[in-house]
Amino acid sequence: MPSAPQEHTASVKHTPSWLFFLLSTPGGVFAWGVRALLVPYLLRKNGVAVDRIAEVVAISSLPTMWSFVTAPAIDVGLRRSTWILLTSVILAISTFVIITHAAGSLVLLTALMFTGTLALNLKNCASGALMAALPANVRGTAAGWYQAGNIGAGPLVGGALIWLADHVSVWPLALVSTFLTFIAALAALRIEETPHPHLALRPLFTEMFHNIRDVIWSRRSLYGAVFILSPVGAGAIGNLISSVGPDYHAPGTVVALVTGTAGGAIMGLGCLIGGRLCDAMDRMYAYAAFGLLEAFSACWLWWGPATPFTYGAGYFTYSFTTGLAYAAYSALILDVIGKGQRGAAFSYSVYSSMGNASLIYMTWVDGIGYRSGGARGLMRTDALAGGVAACFLFALTPYFVKRLAATSKPAEMAAHA
Repeated sequence: MPSAPQEHTASVKHTPSWLFFLLSTPGGVFAWGVRALLVPYLLRKNGVAVDRIAEVVAISSLPTMWSFVTAPAIDVGLRRSTWILLTSVILAISTFVIITHAAGSLVLLTALMFTGTLALNLKNCASGALMAALPANVRGTAAGWYQAGNIGAGPLVGGALIWLADHVSVWPLALVSTFLTFIAALAALRIEETPHPHLALRPLFTEMFHNIRDVIWSRRSLYGAVFILSPVGAGAIGNLISSVGPDYHAPGTVVALVTGTAGGAIMGLGCLIGGRLCDAMDRMYAYAAFGLLEAFSACWLWWGPATPFTYGAGYFTYSFTTGLAYAAYSALILDVIGKGQRGAAFSYSVYSSMGNASLIYMTWVDGIGYRSGGARGLMRTDALAGGVAACFLFALTPYFVKRLAATSKPAEMAAHA
């Protein structure tokens, strides 16, 4: 029986965990600051209904569900740090065009945001493959820093851009947004990356196939998919929160503060704390627990009176728990795909696509909740879906942990034989 090809792993030397905060910031600014916050705010100011805004955001986010289609280019092509720089340039250009065309056709705007999301896919896969090359005992912390830049810095910048949108014309707004989308990506120049060795085409794809097969068909992978595909910790309210400010009688300055500057900082703090906790506890339990906390925080927005205080305090709590959940989400993906072997970008993209699928379908479902019950209907839908699913995951986790422990013992015995 032929043996599997020799496994080659990439490595990143002297790379502190906090550097992944900077590497993820360009994508966070585009995905959360521009696509999820600024554009919905501008559309609502132009009289577009919230359910239509939800459709634009959901459709433009669809490429995140099949990032695995383009991810192999990262595993066989340029250094991953180079990919981060190139895709950040594309994101910056996309941001400029999107903002200057936000007042035009919804179809054109959706297509532009769709294109930018394609570049975002490649950048995220390259970053995920770099994190997979880190030692296992620091991946949770790195995941926390990564998500702090993604969903922490992104909303923070988005809030600043919402404030700016009320004070300047479109062109200065577009120029500032473009600069903020790219500048942090220059941190990729600091990465000391040891790439995979060059191989001929056939052995290269053979090695990648074996690596991907070992990850995708493992029991840990199957169990991880159950968590990642669930609505638990999706944070979909964040995609629509800037558009429901009027439902809570919140003025533009409050919306900018809550959904951006302050909300982003709180979300980033949640990511950092969640990442640390994930290095100290089982990541499946962490995922379910953080998702349940997020569902409880959505209940405040559901049950509270329609006031700016409910809007602010409720979303601050939701932001913090979303940060916890997203750190657990990234840490669980890194736990599933293992070390930085060839094919790591593709493996990361598969599970990232699953997580993005849950965010997209929950954004759509939350939009339906708004259509049937206004802001309270939106919050009720998010809270019930996440809370029920989190309880289900809590019930399954002991079984999953027991089965994984039973599987790992024979492997350890074989390794020491």
